[in-house]
Amino acid sequence: MFQTLRDRFTDDGDPMPWRSVAVTCLAVMGPPVVAVLIFGRIGAVAFIATLAAHLAAKDSGILIGGLVTVVMGFAGLLTVGAPDMALMVATALGIMAGVAGYYGFALPVMRALITWTVFTGPIFPADDKPLLFAIFLGAMIWALGVSKLFGESGNNEPAEADSEAYALVFGAMLAAGLGISVWIGGHWFGQHGFWFPLTFVVLCVPPHGHLFGRTVKRTVGTLLGTAVALGFAWLSDATWLMIALGAICLPLGFRVLPANYTLFTALLTVAVLEVLALVSDVDRLAWERVATMGAAAVMTAALAGLGLVGLWLIRPAAIKALWAQD
Repeated sequence: MFQTLRDRFTDDGDPMPWRSVAVTCLAVMGPPVVAVLIFGRIGAVAFIATLAAHLAAKDSGILIGGLVTVVMGFAGLLTVGAPDMALMVATALGIMAGVAGYYGFALPVMRALITWTVFTGPIFPADDKPLLFAIFLGAMIWALGVSKLFGESGNNEPAEADSEAYALVFGAMLAAGLGISVWIGGHWFGQHGFWFPLTFVVLCVPPHGHLFGRTVKRTVGTLLGTAVALGFAWLSDATWLMIALGAICLPLGFRVLPANYTLFTALLTVAVLEVLALVSDVDRLAWERVATMGAAAVMTAALAGLGLVGLWLIRPAAIKALWAQD
């Protein structure tokens, strides 16, 4: 029984080498620390830029990584402080991801799209967009440069050879789901409602044949990470402890990502909750995190089922291409 559970919640990859973990932390964490120290809260936008740029560059090289990150930056500027625009932008980005998937480039777009969802929340001020975008661009350039300098960027070849068989149906489902999740997150999940669309996008990241299994792993990981964060919060609310936990869990999460998606999700959840707990109540954060995870998982499963029905009616061969990824 233990072996069965272990096989279900572990993956085939090896842990990320410590050198790659160090480069990732340098690319992703350097600019946000500097930007927050200089500009205050608005400097946190640097983290969105570095994470999107580094992950997209690792998948498809710095040119495509830079392109999709800039597009997400522009989309973010349209979204900040404009809930109605967020719905329109979400739908457009979903369709864009489907078109990119048709040519085999859904993965870098989806990596960057994860970070765009943070713009849908009331975290960044809407009255200083030039500074916001300047920080974003500077952080992006840093992340791309570090990725290239240390050999952590990929090539420009398509990552999903069979994705054209189902990409447009995927894009339609993504556009619908992203619009719905942005609306529900903004109306029902308070200040951190961006977690709903963020979770939905994470669940939809290719390979799409792993969607249902990844949903289970992410749900379990989120529950574990939330429990750990709450446990430490009940023991102590010291600022140094929150910072230390976030700083430890983030690199450990990158380390285990290729080998154990469940553990990665747990560690990432702890890191995010501890960072946000510096400015919010951790109990409320934990509730919102679990609630958005459950809601996104249900909606993702429903849309995936609808998409499969559409593929079966329109192009049955596409389903074989999809399951071949699993």
